Amino acid sequence: MSGFVQHDQALADILVPRWRSQASQMRTATGHLGGASIGGLPAVAHSAARRFLRNWEDAARRASVAADVYADDIGATSASYASFDAEIARRMARLGAESR
Repeated sequence: MSGFVQHDQALADILVPRWRSQASQMRTATGHLGGASIGGLPAVAHSAARRFLRNWEDAARRASVAADVYADDIGATSASYASFDAEIARRMARLGAESR
């Protein structure tokens, strides 16, 4: 392992909206699962169907939160790298100006 880190702002600009879209889709799925009807099923299946829907609703909710966290983390990390790069560039410019 070289320890080399490469920051690709263009990739971050693609990934953040994709993760946000995933989070939105999971929130939509959560709503649909929470409102799903089990009325067409036999009464004997209602308990299992409710449990099934609750479990999937919970999984979709967790996936939504995770996708938002990934988007936030990618955005924050990207901003941190960009800020760090800009600071290094300012310091190098200042060093260059001082050496003249």
